[in-house]
Amino acid sequence: MGGGGVSSHEKNVELARAAIDAFNRRDMDAMLAIAGDDFVYDWSRSRGPYAKLYRGTEGFKEFTNEQWDVFEEFQVEPLEFVPCGDRHVLVTTIVRATGRGGVPVSATSAHLYTFAEDGRLMRITLFQEREEALGATD
Repeated sequence: MGGGGVSSHEKNVELARAAIDAFNRRDMDAMLAIAGDDFVYDWSRSRGPYAKLYRGTEGFKEFTNEQWDVFEEFQVEPLEFVPCGDRHVLVTTIVRATGRGGVPVSATSAHLYTFAEDGRLMRITLFQEREEALGATD
């Protein structure tokens, strides 16, 4: 058996990290390069506004533009990356944002990144709790 290759776990963690970095830079092109046209952002468990499913390229643009319009500053700080099987990465995060008018906000959550067999990012699902996200990988 050959060695030295990068495992799907490592590739998935790298892509999840790249997606967060692109979001923090507000680099829409880089984000869209990671996700396919059938990408789904499941924000339906959000306790805040805009709790719904965002589908495809247009849905993803809608979601990110809503976030960028509402907040003067919006940074996702990953706390941990946990590979879950061959197709998922759990990322716990703290979001630090500044709303219009300079009001600072922060929130912790867990995001489950789901990848296709070909390595494309297919879905990001928001969970309020880490354990709930882990349970969704079964």
